[in-house]
Amino acid sequence: MSIPDQYDDILIQNKQIILNGIIGAATPSEVESSVFFARYIRNIGINPTNYWIFLRILETNNKYIVDSLVGNNDPRLLFTILKPNRAIIKRAFQLLTVWHPGQIYYKVLLAILGIIESCYHNANDGYEIYDLDISELNNIGKFLDPEMDQDYLINATILDILDWISSLGRYDGDLRKINVAKQSHGIRMAYFDNTKKLTDIISKVLLVRIEREKSEVKPSPEFLAFMEKLSHTSI
Repeated sequence: MSIPDQYDDILIQNKQIILNGIIGAATPSEVESSVFFARYIRNIGINPTNYWIFLRILETNNKYIVDSLVGNNDPRLLFTILKPNRAIIKRAFQLLTVWHPGQIYYKVLLAILGIIESCYHNANDGYEIYDLDISELNNIGKFLDPEMDQDYLINATILDILDWISSLGRYDGDLRKINVAKQSHGIRMAYFDNTKKLTDIISKVLLVRIEREKSEVKPSPEFLAFMEKLSHTSI
C-alpha cells in the first residue's frame, strides 16, 4: 500500500527520527530498531533501486545490524546482482579509506571487497568503469593480515583482487595502468615474501590497527536474548 501524499510533510518533519530508526547506531534503542529494519530490507532483497540502502546500513559498521542484513549469506555476494557502476565503486574505496585495519567489521569488509571484486575480475574492463589509483590500491592492501595465511577469506579475496589488477596495462601500454599494476604486484609480494613487510610498500600510517569493539554500541541484553530465541523460530 502506498503512502498517501498528505503524509509527505510528516515524513519530512520527522526525517531524523525515521533515519535513526533504520540506520542509527548511536544508542542501544537505535541499534535495536535498525536490526529489525535490516532484517526487513534483507527479506525484500537487493535491487538497482534500493542498493544504496544496503550500502548505508553496512556503513553503520555495527555487528548486530550488519549480521541482520547479511544473514547466513556470503557478504561478498551481497551486491553481485548489480552491474558494477562508478558511483558504488567510488563509495567502496571511500569506505576503505576511512577505516583502519581492525576497525571495520569483517562482514562489512568482505561486502565492500565483493563490490570491488565484481568490478575488477577483468581488470581492464573494471578500470574503464573506475580508474583506481595507487592510493586507493593501498587502501585495499592495508587490510591484508600478515598473521593469517593466504587461505584466510579476507586475505584470499584481497590477494585475488591484487592479482587481477596486476595485469593492468599489459596489452595497451598505458603508463598509469602499468604503475597501478606494479604497485598491486608489489603489495602481493610484500605479503608472500618472508624478507619483506607491508610497511615496505604501504605507509605505516595506513597500517595502524584500531580495535572496533571499544566503540561499538550494543543492543540491550533483553533484546539479544529475544533475537537468539527468534533465530530458532520460523518467524
